[in-house]
Amino acid sequence: MVMRNTVLIALLFTAGCSTAPQSDDEFWYKQGYRLGSNGYAYQSQALTEIQQAQTKRSFIETDYRQGYQEGKAVYCDPFKAFDKGRAGVRYIGQCAGAENETMLRAEWERGWQAFIGMDFDFHP
Repeated sequence: MVMRNTVLIALLFTAGCSTAPQSDDEFWYKQGYRLGSNGYAYQSQALTEIQQAQTKRSFIETDYRQGYQEGKAVYCDPFKAFDKGRAGVRYIGQCAGAENETMLRAEWERGWQAFIGMDFDFHP
């Protein structure tokens, strides 16, 4: 009886750790979101490398595009642009055409100027 309960508990724990395999559409949506939310271009070297590594998955551009657009909206949030600039991330047009691009660029530049002006506490 004790052995049976131990086996049952072990099965419950391992079942909780397993995940169902992702479908191709879920995979490409998540890759699009990840690349978009990190400021990558729609067609990037990262996408090419993912496509080459995922030879068993069919590329589903509609799902990738939807994920990318949602991720890019997060990345191009003008209320987070100052923090990106202050962290030393340069604005090189990642959000060109965004709805609030003027505000975004101004905040990003303000953050960039704060980054440049930081005292890095150099002691030669």
